[in-house]
Parts: sequence; structure tokens; C-alpha cells
Amino acid sequence: MATKLNGTWNIKNSENFDEYMKAIGVGAALRKMGNIAKPVLTIEINGSAIKMKSESTARTMTTECTMDQEWDEETADGRKCKSIMVMEGDKLVQRQKWEGKESILTRYVDGDDLLQIECVLGNIVSKRTYERA
Repeated sequence: MATKLNGTWNIKNSENFDEYMKAIGVGAALRKMGNIAKPVLTIEINGSAIKMKSESTARTMTTECTMDQEWDEETADGRKCKSIMVMEGDKLVQRQKWEGKESILTRYVDGDDLLQIECVLGNIVSKRTYERA
């Protein structure tokens, strides 16, 4: 259920994030910042309205969209994507398309009440784990 995702989350760990950032085209300097940043993520899902805010010492980004409706997204690394968010069971799945590429970000709360975010581009998979603040 989407409401399990609601709340404020602190990053706990990150696996293979540098490889994922390389795959989507992030340069070395921005990847270094991305690897050391400890973002606090706030998710608010109310009906079909989605608001996500990622705050770190490096940058604050807010994304607002409507479930099942494509929108123009500019990512933290500057990519201009066509994005859509859909619920697949209890997982919030975001598809980003740009320059012939597609990245899939899947957000869900696991059995340990941890927010998992899986980032996939082709055969590159990264996983970021967050705990409730």
C-alpha cells in the first residue's frame, strides 16, 4: 500500500550507486558528491498526488507529480526526462526516459520497515536503503 511509503527517511546504506550514476551519464565530480551525500527523503502520497523531497548538504530537490501521468522531469544530475510513476502492488515504480535510455526506480517498504530504492539501467542495478527518521 502506498501509504507505507509516506514519511521521512534517512539513508542507511547504498550499494553500487557510483556504477549506476556512471551508467546514466553523471560526471566524476557530481558522482563524488552523490556518493558522500546523506539525503533525507520525505515522501507524501495522497490519493494520486505524489510529492518527494530529497534534502542533503549538497542539494534539495522536490518532485511533484500525479500517479499514472507522464511529466517532464529535470533530475538532480540535470537530465531532462519524460517520467511516470505507477503503483505495482505495494511498489512505487518510476520510469525515466531520455536520449533513448530508460531507468527504472522502484520504491517499497520491506518487512523490516526499511525503504528500499532500486535503481536500474540495463544490467546496472543499485540499491539504496533508508530507515524512518
